[in-house]
Formats: sequence, C-alpha cells, structure tokens
Amino acid sequence: MSLAWALVESNPLNMLPAEHSERMMRSMRRRQLSPGERLELGKTAGGWWVVENGLMKMYQVAPDGSSLTYALLKPGDSFGETDILTGHWVRAMVEALEPSTVRYLPAEQFQSLLRESPDFALALLRVMAERIRQSQERVFHISRLPLTHRLAHALLGLAESVGKPHPLGTEIHLTQQELADYVGATREAVSRTLSGWSRQGCLETHRRSIILKDTRSLQTLCEQISMFA
Repeated sequence: MSLAWALVESNPLNMLPAEHSERMMRSMRRRQLSPGERLELGKTAGGWWVVENGLMKMYQVAPDGSSLTYALLKPGDSFGETDILTGHWVRAMVEALEPSTVRYLPAEQFQSLLRESPDFALALLRVMAERIRQSQERVFHISRLPLTHRLAHALLGLAESVGKPHPLGTEIHLTQQELADYVGATREAVSRTLSGWSRQGCLETHRRSIILKDTRSLQTLCEQISMFA
C-alpha cells in the first residue's frame, strides 16, 4: 500500500503539456482564502476547483457534530469534478489550513472543456480511477486497521506529501483534532497514541503541529499492514 493514502495528485491538468495546463489555469477565476476560511460545497450546482497554493482539507460533518476528513488538498490538487459529472451535489466543506489560493471553473465551462479536449477528459478518467483505488484503501484502513497502524501510515504519508523541513526532522502543520478527523478516530485516542510515541522519542507534539524525529517505529508498523490484508 502506498503512503499517499487520500493524498493523490488529483489534477488532470498535471497530465497535460505544461503550456496547455498553464493556459487553462489562467482562464480560471482566482480566489484567495485565509486560514479557517471555508468553501461550502453542495448547496448549489458548483464548479471545478484547483488548489494553486496553500493547504486545505475537505470534510463532512455528521449529525452528532463529529467530522471525517476525506482528503488534504495541496497545490495541484482539484475537487468538484465528481459532483459535476454525476449531477449529485454532495454537501462538504473545504477549509484552508494556511493561506491558500484556488482557481475556479463553473460547471458548464468544465463540461465544455471535457467535450472540446479529449486529452483532458482522458486525464480526468485516470485521476478518478486512482481516487477510486485510494478510496478502497482508505475504507480498509479505517474499518480494519488498529489505530496505531493507520496513524503511523498517515503520519508517514503526511510527512512525505505536506511535511516541512525542521531542525529536528519533519514538521506536519496539523492539530491533533485535524489528524484525528483524518484517520477516523477521536482526538483523545490519537492524543494518547502520540503521547506514547513522544515518550519513545519518535516525535514531538505542539499546539498546531507534529514533528517527526525518528520514524523507524512508525515504518515498522507500516510494514506490518500487509498482515491485515
């Protein structure tokens, strides 16, 4: 299983020639968001969004107030295409975790683009096929793996995809609640697990970040995941 769980590069523009993708990006509307600012999807027919810079999370809130993060979106990732293609507008929130910029294309323009550009349509199919594969992997992780294993897997994947260099190792700019929502667990359970790893010297926890220092124990847990398959 890859470490890119729920962090798939999800922009079909990345599969097109650079000149073509840059021209398309310039034709899209631009919007800047501050940390904590949200886009509410699904209230009306939406559009296609591409993250230009920053870091965002996509999540849904359950009736009991708990939430589950579907994906963390980094530069080059896109969202909204599934709703356009199915005509089923799923209610979800996309929140900026740091200053972020997104590009936006209305649904009707996105559909015209698919009809006019076979290369773009094929690239989109490849992206969506990869999302299905990773969604299957995510269901397996949340429903079958012990918290220690899926948390170790998530931390290593996050370090690889959105981690920032730090004098002590790699820093992941997420709170423990955000990490809990990402792995499908309670904040208390995640906090206990992180505290144990902190005492072992694997990591340090801070108010809005986690610093991975020695990942050997986490890598061992990830290697054991195949035993559960």
